[in-house]
Amino acid sequence: MKPYFVPTPRRATLATAVSLALFQLAGQAQAQTSEPPADTPVAQAVVVTGSLIRRVADEGTNPVVTVKAQELEARGHTELKDFVLEQPQSLSLGTNSGAAGPVTNLRGLGPMRTLSLLNGRRLANEPLQDQYISVNVIPRMALDRVETLNGGGASIYGADAIGGVQNYWTKRGYQGASIKAEYARPEMSGGGTTKSIGAIAGWGNLGQDGFNAYIAVDHQKKDALFQKDRPEQHDRDVLRTLGLGLTPDARNPNPLANFGFARNANSNYNPAFATGCESPWSLPTLGNASQNTPPTYAPGCTRNNLFWNHVTDGSEITTVSARASWNLAGGHKIDLDLLHSEFTVQKFRGMQVPGSNQPFTTYSMSPSSRFYPGNGITPLPQVVGSNNGTTSPAMYIDPSKTPGTPAPLNMNGRTIYFQWGPGELGPAYRNDEQGNDRIVLSAEGEVLGWDYRAGLNYGRSKRDTRVGEGYILYSKAQEGFDKGILNPFGPQDAAGLEYLRSIQAEDYTYRLNKAFNKSVDLTVTKPVWELGGGDLVVAISGELREDSARTFDAPLDYVLKNANGSYNIDASGNVRQTDLIGEVPQGVAKKLKRKISSLVLEADAPITRTFTVNGSVRADHYDDLKQTTVNPALATRWTPNDKLLVRASVSSGFRAPSIMDIQNPTPEVRTLQMDDPVLCRGPQPLEPGTGTPSPGYTADQVCDVLTTYWTKSPNNTHLKPEKSRGFNFGVGLEPIKDLSITVDYWGLKLKDVLGAVSIAEIQQNPDKYANFINRRADGTIDYIVASQANRGQTRIRGADISASYRLPKTSFGTFDAKLDATWYHKYEFQSERGGVWSSNVGIITNDGRFGSAGPNAGLAGMPQVNPRWKYTAAVTYSYGDWKTTLSQRFNTGLTDLTPRAGSTLTEVDEYSQFNLNVRYTGIKNTTVQFGVNNITEEWPPITANTIYSGGYLTSLADMMGRVYRLSVEYKF
Repeated sequence: MKPYFVPTPRRATLATAVSLALFQLAGQAQAQTSEPPADTPVAQAVVVTGSLIRRVADEGTNPVVTVKAQELEARGHTELKDFVLEQPQSLSLGTNSGAAGPVTNLRGLGPMRTLSLLNGRRLANEPLQDQYISVNVIPRMALDRVETLNGGGASIYGADAIGGVQNYWTKRGYQGASIKAEYARPEMSGGGTTKSIGAIAGWGNLGQDGFNAYIAVDHQKKDALFQKDRPEQHDRDVLRTLGLGLTPDARNPNPLANFGFARNANSNYNPAFATGCESPWSLPTLGNASQNTPPTYAPGCTRNNLFWNHVTDGSEITTVSARASWNLAGGHKIDLDLLHSEFTVQKFRGMQVPGSNQPFTTYSMSPSSRFYPGNGITPLPQVVGSNNGTTSPAMYIDPSKTPGTPAPLNMNGRTIYFQWGPGELGPAYRNDEQGNDRIVLSAEGEVLGWDYRAGLNYGRSKRDTRVGEGYILYSKAQEGFDKGILNPFGPQDAAGLEYLRSIQAEDYTYRLNKAFNKSVDLTVTKPVWELGGGDLVVAISGELREDSARTFDAPLDYVLKNANGSYNIDASGNVRQTDLIGEVPQGVAKKLKRKISSLVLEADAPITRTFTVNGSVRADHYDDLKQTTVNPALATRWTPNDKLLVRASVSSGFRAPSIMDIQNPTPEVRTLQMDDPVLCRGPQPLEPGTGTPSPGYTADQVCDVLTTYWTKSPNNTHLKPEKSRGFNFGVGLEPIKDLSITVDYWGLKLKDVLGAVSIAEIQQNPDKYANFINRRADGTIDYIVASQANRGQTRIRGADISASYRLPKTSFGTFDAKLDATWYHKYEFQSERGGVWSSNVGIITNDGRFGSAGPNAGLAGMPQVNPRWKYTAAVTYSYGDWKTTLSQRFNTGLTDLTPRAGSTLTEVDEYSQFNLNVRYTGIKNTTVQFGVNNITEEWPPITANTIYSGGYLTSLADMMGRVYRLSVEYKF
């Protein structure tokens, strides 16, 4: 079917015509509207997100959602991650959103198409991707409100605001001092506890003294949560319906190693199998072929996922925000804003074992080691069959499974090989240490009848990725086995434990990136012509901006050398071999720079007292692309009386590839356990070990092998910018006193969408993407390029609905109710130019077209999740010193298009969570709040999608369960 999308000029005409028609129909209602009394106080004009022109906050032509900081707290939020997670207009990821931290994803178009501002100006982007910022850098203690413009922001703020703008405003002034402590703990034992403390102090009164200065500090720490902390939610039997643990696990690397007599066959035997494999590190298994007909047994030890896998990362956030403000003679104002933010995401990575970047994927042990099987410490496995010291007999289980006469394995002094990871060090973690600093000097006032606002802005960000505990060096571990210090078949003794701790590469930086943002801006506005409804106001704004980034060479401390003494690094700068197990040093030193010159014109024309037209046009010149883009927008607003509002708008947008996309200094290299999609074809190409090797190849060559792929290519000059068009048509009603309802129907269309050709897409379409697969001389895969490209088009439509009602005040208190909802009419896209249209509303899938290949690219490889309905609602009861808020977040269910092999579950249930917050201010200078999050203890919906290894949809909700919160704030 041919896709339908109204062209922008026609839609603009239609929207304006509808507004004008309604304006004519309501002429009588307009005539009956009374003039305001002469002594009515004049509302203070402010700058509202979505416009350059000062206006009373509720008089904009574009729909802006404003949420006060106190309301966020009343909803039970302990961090800004909770806000972007529950916001109906944002399809942000939750607890497993990656090491970049939580980001806003308006309209589900990806965080790179949402512009996040602080006090109306940009911050330096997250430096690894250089496309967005994390809300972790926003200061909570100084926060006043959050304004969100959903779509249509490109013509005012920048062409990259295709999905919308989220503007965080801090307080302009603060007097006195206060200190606040918060504590939140899940009802169930384990991790997930959050502790925070903050303080703010300010001096001076802007109105009386002409100045104010304040400083606000906030620190928060959140513990990680592991599957072992939620054992009933990760029971193997419970998750069988999801294809998890359906058959016994294959033997895999674990702290009680399975060994063999060859490097490519290193898991024939295990001395600890008979005694239970030392839980909780490992568990006994009969192998994943033990339920075949006839069965094939592979007894040994396997990793216990409950011990090694995490559910939620740990984090630590510190922000310092300061502002000094002066009101000068003549109405001039000067502000100096300072921000220092740093946060660490403690990303747990399980147990790290040797991979393709080490000299070998296995360790070895000679007969001289005291831990060699049969030397007195490690028992010999029992075997049946030919046992002459050169063969590999079957390991004995019992007479029914492995019949024969058992005997100790004849080692015959052979060297043994094994994969192994340290148990005593626990799950390895890396620390993604990130910082964001900014200084802004701004001034505003009036000169020669022109209202002006000017600013100087400098920002920088840093991402320092370091390995933590659990990461060891291959050479030192092998030395420990050679010298008989380390035991791969059981717990370490005191000497082994001391040695194990000494060979950690703890606190080692293996990747470092920085980004910078410099800008100077000036906006002037002036009434130029009197119209029927007031003054025609024009605004002219210009900005000179320089975005830059700096990458650094890969640290060489643990990079292995070639025979000639040179470091084992390829021509692109990638480290080929490293002594560090689990992470590869990354980086090539390079300075990247882009200059952008912008000019914006805006006019606000009140044609009559009830009908206003707002138009704007923005031009941006990118020096590195040698391209200038022009983006117009038009909006109308009609208010025939104080009970009805009609608004409509059209807009265009343009998003250039980031400087990292274009000038990327080196590939980003990742690995994946997978079947060769050509030489090991099977019915489940995304499931390793399900294919059959082609003639001439063995399974260990092409099936279930660790494969290298690039998610960033060093040459992307072929990329083109994205272009967008959008519209909005809305109605606001106040049918009765204190009841407000708004409905906005909106749409966006993008073409030349930038997105990666995902590894999953290549796995499923290997013939189509054969040129992306680079092979060695023997035909096996060397590496795969799964990098950025201009894909097809995307079009989305939906409606935003909001309502608020304050019940009449009674002797026993007042009630307020609020609703904020988004309904998706359609969300569809082409994964390639001219390709088929794929619908993506109400589904979940790990198909490459719907993940990083689609418009949601950049969200840590997680699949796109678009519920049909999503809303937040709250009811607040106030009486005297008490205020109680009951809030709910809800999203509709999903259909899973790619359930895991072995599962038939295709429906993902809807999710609803209720939070309760009680605030008491009856103690002098003190505010006490107590809350319960997730009152009914709802767990995330279960899913059989392969991307969620734990079986729960943790991108929409977390595994905390019921959480109790307490906060106390004291004002001096």
